[in-house]
Amino acid sequence: MEKFSVAKVAQILDLSTATIKRWYKWYENPDYTKPPELKLPPYTLDNRKTMLFEQKDIAKLQQFHEDLQGKYKGCMAEFNAYWQWGKYGTKRLEKMRRMEAKDE
Repeated sequence: MEKFSVAKVAQILDLSTATIKRWYKWYENPDYTKPPELKLPPYTLDNRKTMLFEQKDIAKLQQFHEDLQGKYKGCMAEFNAYWQWGKYGTKRLEKMRRMEAKDE
């Protein structure tokens, strides 16, 4: 059975490898809640710790990508704010939430 590296999968899906790895970092982190219907396929690691996927997993990753842009948009916001922007992003996200709560 042929396996595809994360780089090849990213190329097929027109994404970056960092994006796919960030999805898994968020998905595997128990500190963040995830919608139960949002699923990522399992992967294997080779001896160099490269993520490998089966052909059938590529469609699942594409569906995950579409779901993140559609019905689950924003579910990674807290993680991304912290991961990409550190404390600054987390503070900005908290400030936005307080402003939204005040408007309601």
